[in-house]
Amino acid sequence: MHLKLELLKWAVFDAVAEGLEHAEIDADEIADTTAIMALAEIQEIIKDEKKTDFEIVDEIVNVFAKYKIDFGICHDF
Repeated sequence: MHLKLELLKWAVFDAVAEGLEHAEIDADEIADTTAIMALAEIQEIIKDEKKTDFEIVDEIVNVFAKYKIDFGICHDF
């Protein structure tokens, strides 16, 4: 990455992190809501008896990606 862009990225990150410390954000509410939505989607995927195991895993990984949840590297094919 270009050096100036890298420095700018970290300056923006630091500014956002500093601002969040003073913001009135309920992180638990946001996380709980996102977790419930992701689990509901995964539940619907698993309930579909027409899907193969591969399709189920692939769709679950897509749900993780949608919510920006790390799913590791095992699904790299």
